[in-house]
Amino acid sequence: MSDNKILEQAKKMQEIVLESEEFTNLKNAMDALKAEKDSYKVFTDFQASQNDLRQKQMSGQEITPDDMKYARELADKMNKLPAIKLLMEREKAMGKLIDDANMVITEPLRKLYQA
Repeated sequence: MSDNKILEQAKKMQEIVLESEEFTNLKNAMDALKAEKDSYKVFTDFQASQNDLRQKQMSGQEITPDDMKYARELADKMNKLPAIKLLMEREKAMGKLIDDANMVITEPLRKLYQA
């Protein structure tokens, strides 16, 4: 199978993912979170904090105790918000679906190296 055929099949898989119950549930959870302005603000602040920490780490900058404290505080807030908890549950289900598909796709490689 040529690269083009593999990519064509990947595009078909993308369409199937978009039609899946797991994706629909994830999208609905994200839409619900966005509708709750305060919860969504905590969510986006947490994402920004994580990106900042990652950038600092990759560039060799020191991550300060204040940086860590702020990230922990945001994580604590997130864990108390039902809309974010639901989103995380839906992300977990979507991740499992993708992991399962990846296991099927990469099975020939695993067999190749185990032989």
